[in-house]
Amino acid sequence: MNRFLSIAASIVKSSVTRVACARWARSGLAAVGLMAAISSPAFAQYVFGQGTIKVPATVAPGTIVARDYVTPQQICRAAQCTGSWDVQLWQFGGSTSVRGPDVLTSVTGLSTRMILNGQPVVAGMLKTTIVSPIEIQLVANGTAIQPGSLKGLIAPNMSPAYFTFSLGQPNQYQFFLAATVQVINGTCSVPNQTVTLPAVSPTNFGGVGSVQGTQSFNINFTGCPPGYNRVGYSLIPVGSETTVPGALPLSADSTATGVRIRVANSLGTAVTFNTSYQLTAYNQSTGGSYSVPHRASYVQTGTSVTPGSVSGSMQVLLDYQ
Repeated sequence: MNRFLSIAASIVKSSVTRVACARWARSGLAAVGLMAAISSPAFAQYVFGQGTIKVPATVAPGTIVARDYVTPQQICRAAQCTGSWDVQLWQFGGSTSVRGPDVLTSVTGLSTRMILNGQPVVAGMLKTTIVSPIEIQLVANGTAIQPGSLKGLIAPNMSPAYFTFSLGQPNQYQFFLAATVQVINGTCSVPNQTVTLPAVSPTNFGGVGSVQGTQSFNINFTGCPPGYNRVGYSLIPVGSETTVPGALPLSADSTATGVRIRVANSLGTAVTFNTSYQLTAYNQSTGGSYSVPHRASYVQTGTSVTPGSVSGSMQVLLDYQ
C-alpha cells in the first residue's frame, strides 16, 4: 500500500515554530538502475538488463512492481531530445501493436508501461522534447504473477522491442525487455512516523538556500524477506516539482512564505526525489529490519520568511530486483 509522508510546520509572529509530521508507510515498488549503452546512430536499450529481477508474488492490481529509467543523454547524447516520432507499443514484445498505455508482457501477471515527461505514452505520432528520464514500469495486472522471461514470444532467441520510436533509420529508438522474472513472497514495510522540528526564528535565516532547525530521523524498513537481489526506496514529493534540491512542494494549506521543508541524508546532502536509493544494509540471505538515517530542516526559498504554516508531503516507494 502506498501512503504519504506529511510534513507540517507552523510559523508564529516573532519566532518560527514548525512541527513536521512525517507519516511513512508501507510502499509499492520504485526505481531500478539502468544497464545498457547507447548504440549509434540508432538507440537500443535492454530495460531492466538481461539478468534476473525479483518481484513480490502478491500485490494489488495496478501496483508498480519495478521501474527502470533511460535518460535523454543515453538516447540522444544531449540533456534534452526533441523530435517527432511514430510511437509503437508491442504486446508480448514484437507481437501485436496496441494503443496502450499498458502492454502485456510475456510474463503472466505483468504489464509494462512507459512514462515520458510524467505522462503515460500511447501509440501514435508524438512530437515532444524529452526533458527528463523516460520511465519504464512493470505493473501487476491482476493475474497472479508467475516466474518467466520477459523476452518476446514472437522471437524467443532475440529480444523484440516493446516500445519503438521511429521516423525511419537512423532515428529509431528501441526499448527491449529481456530479464528473467522470479517471484518472492513478501515485501518490506515502512511504519508510520512523526518527525518534529525545533522552533526557530525567521531572523536566523541567512538568505535563499540557508537551512535552520535541523532534526535527525530514521526511515525504518521492517520485515524484509530474504531473496531479493536489491531493495531500494524512492522519495516522491506530492505536488508541483520544486527547483530547490530536497525541498518538498508546499501543500495547499500552507500560509507562510519564503520557506519550505528540506529532506537530506545523514551527511546533510539534499535528497534527490524520484530516484531509487539502494538499501545497502539489506541481507539477501536473511532479510530483516533496517534503519536509514535522514535529516529534516527548514530551507529559505524566498527573499524573506514570513509567519504562517508550512506543510508538504511525499510518498516513500520501495523497489525490488
